[in-house]
Amino acid sequence: MSSVLQALNSARKAIWANQLGMDTTSHNIANVNTLGYTRQRVITSASDPLTLPEGQLGLGVTVESIERVRNFLLDQRFREVNDKFGYLSLKEEVFSRVEIILQEPSENAIGSLMNDFFLEFSNLAADPENVAIRNTIIQKSQLLVDSFRSKYEQLNSLQNSLKQDAINSVKIINDILNQIADLNGKISTVEDGIIKANDLRDKRDLLLDRLSKFFKINVIEDDLGNVTVAAEGLNLVSGTQANKFLVDTVSNNGEQQLIIRTSSGNEAVFKYGKMGGIFEMYNQKVVELKENLDNLAQALIENVNNLHVSGKGLPTGNPPRSSTGVHFFTGTGAMDINISEEILKNVNKIATSINGEPGNGDVALAIANLRNNKILNGGTETFEDYYTSIVKNLAIEIDSVTNMRESQQLLKNQIENQRQAESGVSLDEEMTNLIKYQRAFEAAAKIVQAVDEIMETLVNMV
Repeated sequence: MSSVLQALNSARKAIWANQLGMDTTSHNIANVNTLGYTRQRVITSASDPLTLPEGQLGLGVTVESIERVRNFLLDQRFREVNDKFGYLSLKEEVFSRVEIILQEPSENAIGSLMNDFFLEFSNLAADPENVAIRNTIIQKSQLLVDSFRSKYEQLNSLQNSLKQDAINSVKIINDILNQIADLNGKISTVEDGIIKANDLRDKRDLLLDRLSKFFKINVIEDDLGNVTVAAEGLNLVSGTQANKFLVDTVSNNGEQQLIIRTSSGNEAVFKYGKMGGIFEMYNQKVVELKENLDNLAQALIENVNNLHVSGKGLPTGNPPRSSTGVHFFTGTGAMDINISEEILKNVNKIATSINGEPGNGDVALAIANLRNNKILNGGTETFEDYYTSIVKNLAIEIDSVTNMRESQQLLKNQIENQRQAESGVSLDEEMTNLIKYQRAFEAAAKIVQAVDEIMETLVNMV
């Protein structure tokens, strides 16, 4: 009788194990499209046998655990690539906006407008009394100064949008850190060394993946199932405690610098990830571009004005007199460059000659020849050289960032495909498992039925 009951007990455990297998398979199939879900499987082993004189008798199957099929090395590699991808994607996006601002090459670009400006002064030097050319100079000059101011203002707007992006990103980061800390508490409560909070761990891993896009993170798990998250030497999550960030700006040589502080007041300096990209573009690249435009506009203002104030315009008034000492431009740089009010009110005040003699265009010619003078960058570059180097350097950097971003994206996709191949749900595989568990369940049920018939026979024999 005891051996019959033992067979019944083995069948019972087999039914339980295969029922768990079907339930787990059903759970996998239900979450085939769930983002971040990890395929689960039932881990079984043979039960400890019973030792008899004839040998050891197997006592069926024991369910050890339900575990996730997860490769933690792939997770770590994915997050390492993801922070570089986030960094390069942000830079590529901002550089694309800079390209749109500069509009190179086009008729409305600063380079083309400067060439038009100098060309019209060359035309005026050949025909100093021509009022139509003077009006054209005003039109071309207005387009040039408007372009300088507009592009400078758009770069300021770009910085403001980067700051807002940083603020929005910090809100997301703080929310992610709070959720990770909360999941730490839930997971450590559920787990006891054997039971694993698989679905909760999936949610936490997905949050860690999202977090890795913003900056490079280091993740360490303790024996209780809690993860400690750190970035750039800062402790972000420890147990159920999460740090918080806030965006701030400080003045540096008259320029606003974007910084991020923790709730304890420590400054966070990120080199990679989306936040590293925001820092670099806001504090360095856009600032450098603004400084370059400022240097170009300042050199144009100073050199044109130095020649213009020494010359004379056309005689006006009664008695007719030639104006002199008039500045052509006002302002100090790209932000405020403009045409002087005197010139705008009276185009005859555009200086063309030194002595005011009719037909003399020495000053206008000297202004036109500024185009060929090496004035900028320590006297090594002309206006065109200087501006062309800005555009070329930008194009080189954009091309480099784009290539690296594409490379990181391919690597990221490759690693994600590897993760999905190992941890993702395959419907074909799950359907096969479902049939396997179903057949094993049916076989165990037949054992129960057979044991029941045997026991009924034994009872009737008594």
